[in-house]
Amino acid sequence: MKTLLATLGLVTLSWTPMAQAAEPLVVGVEDTEYLPHYNWDGETYSGFGADILNRFAADEGYELTFRALPVSRLMQAVINGDVDLKYPDNAYWSADLKEGTDLVYSEPVVEAIDGVMVEPANKGAGVEQIKRLGIVLGFTAFAWLDRIESGSVALTKNSSLTGMVRQALAGRIDGAYANLDVVRHVLVELGHEPDALVFDESLPHSVSNYHLSTSTHSDVVAAFDAWMDANPEVIAELKAKHGLN
Repeated sequence: MKTLLATLGLVTLSWTPMAQAAEPLVVGVEDTEYLPHYNWDGETYSGFGADILNRFAADEGYELTFRALPVSRLMQAVINGDVDLKYPDNAYWSADLKEGTDLVYSEPVVEAIDGVMVEPANKGAGVEQIKRLGIVLGFTAFAWLDRIESGSVALTKNSSLTGMVRQALAGRIDGAYANLDVVRHVLVELGHEPDALVFDESLPHSVSNYHLSTSTHSDVVAAFDAWMDANPEVIAELKAKHGLN
C-alpha cells in the first residue's frame, strides 16, 4: 500500500495543467501601403496598426491572423462576419453599406488628419486653385464631396499612394489628398525632404480617428478598450516609434 501511495504521489507531483491555447482571431486589413500607420507587402502586415494589435494580442492571449483585402471588399467582409475584426475603421466610412448593421467600434486608437498636400509655393493659394485633386483608389475625400459633385474639382485616382505623390511633385495634379503622416513618409522614402509637399490647412480637410471594429466579437473590442486604458505608456511608445502625434 505504501508503495502504491508513493507511486500515486509521484504521478500527482509530476502533473501540470496544459497551457491554455490562445484564441485565434482574423483581422481584416487594407491591402495597401499606408505607412507609418500600416502596410501590407503581400505577406506581412506592419506599421503602427500591426504593432499595437500584436502587443494587445500578446498581452491578452489572442492569436491574430491578418487577412488583407482591397478597401472596397474589406468593409463588406467585416459586415458579413467573414473577418472577426477590422482595422482601421470609422463609423462614417461606407455609411451606406453599414446602414442597419450592428458594428461595434473601439475607443479611438490614433487621430488621423486627411488633407491636401501641395507644393510649398502654392500653399494658401485658395480652394479655387484646386482643379485636379489626387486620391488613392478606394478612398473618399469627404471634405471635398460638394465640390466634386458640383464638377468644380475633378478627381485623379491612383492605385498607389506613391504614384499619387509623384503626380503632385510633377505638377500633374494640384494637390494630393491623403493622411498627412503617410504623405510625409512617402516623400522621405522617395528621397525628398518631408516638406517637399506641405499641408494647406486653409483647404477643406477632415480630422477623424482610427478604430477597431467588429460585427461578431464585441467582447474582444471591449477587451481592447480596457487594454488601451491600462497601457497609455505603451501606446505613446508605439506612436513615437512610428512618428505619429
